[in-house]
Amino acid sequence: MNARAPIAGALTAILLWAAPSFAANDGTPGSIELEMPPASGRAAVVGQIGHADVAQISQSAANAYAEIRQDGERNEAAVEQRGSGSAHVEIRQTGDFNRAGATQRGSGQNVLYVTQTGSGNRLVGDQTAEGTLHNGAILTQIGYGNDMMLTQDGSDNRAVLAQAGSGNEMAAAQNGDGNRLIWSQDGNNLPNLGVTQTGGQAVQITQTGGQ
Repeated sequence: MNARAPIAGALTAILLWAAPSFAANDGTPGSIELEMPPASGRAAVVGQIGHADVAQISQSAANAYAEIRQDGERNEAAVEQRGSGSAHVEIRQTGDFNRAGATQRGSGQNVLYVTQTGSGNRLVGDQTAEGTLHNGAILTQIGYGNDMMLTQDGSDNRAVLAQAGSGNEMAAAQNGDGNRLIWSQDGNNLPNLGVTQTGGQAVQITQTGGQ
């Protein structure tokens, strides 16, 4: 497996996978259009190929859909969906020893897509939705030992985060309403910039190189 797969390839892969819900855009932060899939009642899907994979799903939200697909050894994924709103999450892990956690809550709507390919990657997505417009995110890790965390708290926040390489760190928080973030890391041991958005902000970041 190539730990230095081009970041464009990572983004292309996840956008194709999420094609039913991701509308085309021009690559700028303000143009992220991630649709909220329709939700009615609760549904959960788990598919596992490999050894000692662990999947956990807890649903108490009024409308919730969760899907976990794992292919490899000793991957772990956990989803918690609660509150009076609607929640949609899909997690795909390919490789070994990857960890992913997703929490969705609030009275609004949240949608999250997660892809991990490689080994020892760690990812946390935490969404709290309040208001009429949904929060949405696509999170991608390709490589080894990458760390990613995204927090969305508010309404109408969108994020596309991607890591390719090894030992990269990324943490972002979107608070308030109407934030847009596209952040990519392509390399090794790239530092966490600790991005925080507080409402109505659009940011695009590209990090490359590293050791």
